[in-house]
Amino acid sequence: MIIKDIEKIDIISELSKIRSANEREHKRRILEVYDKVPEIKTIDEETSSLFARTARARLNRDGSDTDISGQMQHYSEKKKLLLKQNGFGEDYLDPIYNCKICQDQGYTNGKMCSCAKRIRITELYKRSNLMNVFERENFSTFSLDFYSRDILLIDDNQISPYQNASKILNKAKNFVENFDKEHGNILIYGSTGLGKTFISNCIAKELLDSAHSVLYLSANELFEQILSRYIMSKDKSDALFEIYEYIYSSDLLIIDDLGTEVLSSFVKSQLFEIINKRMLSGLSTIITTNLDLDTFEDRYTERVMSRVAENYVLYPLYGDDIRYAKTGKLT
Repeated sequence: MIIKDIEKIDIISELSKIRSANEREHKRRILEVYDKVPEIKTIDEETSSLFARTARARLNRDGSDTDISGQMQHYSEKKKLLLKQNGFGEDYLDPIYNCKICQDQGYTNGKMCSCAKRIRITELYKRSNLMNVFERENFSTFSLDFYSRDILLIDDNQISPYQNASKILNKAKNFVENFDKEHGNILIYGSTGLGKTFISNCIAKELLDSAHSVLYLSANELFEQILSRYIMSKDKSDALFEIYEYIYSSDLLIIDDLGTEVLSSFVKSQLFEIINKRMLSGLSTIITTNLDLDTFEDRYTERVMSRVAENYVLYPLYGDDIRYAKTGKLT
């Protein structure tokens, strides 16, 4: 269960591992540079000596409290020049941080940094086995061969399931490529077994690999295990609160299999709240459902459908259940 999984994740320990790894790499770089450019080691030693002499002078108040900024600037510029001349980047010896915002501390201005949220979500996927799913279901493994090439008449347009799936696959790739600029939303709909979840997994993997925070929830997990417990009960555990926050703050929220949950006025209102708030915040949402658009509107109200129609790109999938073709039961 998602709440139990996240309770087991020690974010402090994960960040400590990151800092330790970066410190080891930083030390390795220093030794590498000292070996190749001994003059840089001499500069660092002279810098340390200058700091020590200045500190002693200030403690003793012997009148030697001089401004050393000019000398430090000289040393810094000389190091950068030597690094560049010897094939290193000017910042090669700078401290290494995975996150420049919080310097891998996990918090900034008293609030959890976005990098810590990404670590939590990524670790959550590892523990829930979703990472293994993403390794199997991604753009490189998505095959169009299982879709029929027979022409269908869809909304007065003639198109085969193969042609349609090909267009949607290209749209999904463009969605990932332009994610940081466009922050779009997607509704993937169609009958069972047409690849809706597979496509959303492709997108999720690409964005996780590029350090975006992606929260993937089934409709049942979202409404039954999280929202109903958080909003309608006294359960306000830290893990539950954290997941609740991710629903409204993750770079991408994926709601899978919408329509399989037990419908209620609570579900309708919370779905609208999620769609509306994330839209206003400029955050992306992907919804997959077996429902057609008319049924979707009847089930979740015109108010929800209007938000989707105005702000979501529609990915309709047509044809027969391709899972049979994958198992060799359909030729």
